Amino acid sequence: GLPCFVKANRSGSSFGVTKVHKIEKLQAAIDTAFEQDDDLIIEAFLEGTEVTVGVLNYKGKLIVLPITEIISENDFFDYEAKYLGKSDEITPARISEVQEKNVREMAKSIYKILKIKGFSRSEFIFKGDVPYFIEMNTVPGLTKESILPKQAACAGISLSELFSNAIEMAVAKND
Repeated sequence: GLPCFVKANRSGSSFGVTKVHKIEKLQAAIDTAFEQDDDLIIEAFLEGTEVTVGVLNYKGKLIVLPITEIISENDFFDYEAKYLGKSDEITPARISEVQEKNVREMAKSIYKILKIKGFSRSEFIFKGDVPYFIEMNTVPGLTKESILPKQAACAGISLSELFSNAIEMAVAKND
């Protein structure tokens, strides 16, 4: 049904993503996605609270970082919202304890099931207390203004500690 999202499957920063409200716009959205990738995804739009959460192996322990609530001024969390200040990113998210527990458990489970070794940042939409998994980014932004480093800072992990840990894990893996 509509609205829906048409997404380039292997793109980042919301390039090749269109929210389609009218069926007449579907082909143009597909064309836009194909400009970025030869593989696309069409998914239903979910109305609800959007959150994102980082998970990482930190000093040998699986850590779920504080959750960030995403409030976009645009129709969705697109390039402008992400990089041009058209959104509010609230950490910790303004969600209930039940919602927090549910999303933390789901993010950790997905990380383990997919056998991720480094960083991940997963996105969810809440319908009531139920988090719906949208996608996982295994190459999240890592500047001091990016979401995952801000979440790490809220957990007491500096950007330099985050990078040092990643380097130590890579070196240990190759020993």
